[in-house]
Amino acid sequence: MTDVTATATVDAIADQSSAVARRVPRRRRVRSAWTLVVFVLAIAYFVVPLYGSGVFAFSTGKAFSVQPLFDALGDPGFQASLILSVTYALITTFLSVVIVAPTAYLIALRFPGLRATMEFISILPFVIPAIILTLGLEEVYGIRSPINLLASQWAPALLIFGYVILALPFVYRAVDNALRAVDVRSLAEASAILGAGSFETYLRVIVPSIWVGLVSAALLSFTTAMGEFTLASLLGFATFPVFLENLNGFEPRATSALVLVSFAITWAGVLALTAVARRAPGSRVVRGAQ
Repeated sequence: MTDVTATATVDAIADQSSAVARRVPRRRRVRSAWTLVVFVLAIAYFVVPLYGSGVFAFSTGKAFSVQPLFDALGDPGFQASLILSVTYALITTFLSVVIVAPTAYLIALRFPGLRATMEFISILPFVIPAIILTLGLEEVYGIRSPINLLASQWAPALLIFGYVILALPFVYRAVDNALRAVDVRSLAEASAILGAGSFETYLRVIVPSIWVGLVSAALLSFTTAMGEFTLASLLGFATFPVFLENLNGFEPRATSALVLVSFAITWAGVLALTAVARRAPGSRVVRGAQ
């Protein structure tokens, strides 16, 4: 009787194992099919509009032509607007990283109870539309204000700090995720034991450890500032997105050509920064911590 029960139990376990073994390939096939569907949809969402823009920009309907691109590059406002946007974007990137990274580090090290508050503050630019932010800046610092920064030489600072606010959610998330990937407290304590001060610890220990996050934050801040339109347009700055909008009114083919060129430059920058991040010492630290 015992042998029969044991045999039945073994058979039941074998049947169950066989059923599980049959379900695993099925789940893998379903997962692979779903991955393929998502990939195809992503290609359709991103590549098809780019292809359409390319056909419209470099085709006259009868033959291929790069003349619209030459027309756009020869426009007097192109170089000035591009230099203006790149300059403001670089300043925005520098300020964003310099302000947010030490703040996030201090919160992670000494004020962990403020992390939830900082996370709430960092998502406010998502809640408050850019047009509301612009109208608020105009009311406080515009022509009707006693301060009136828009009519002074400090007007660019108004736009740059607006960019910093818009980039805050992306920069803080990138830096905070990098800090969570390493043991900040242990690194700071070990550095203090070896005789390093707080500032030296931050520069020589923490920054290399979160280098990948800092690069990601810089990239996100730069692209946010380069592509922002509402603030620059309403505050009266002729940045590159504003130039594209104005050019689109009378040279739509040239605008599409410039959009494709800027897209290619952006992706080249992304790939370059990714390569730098992978070769940086911080990337090895983060991967070792994980």
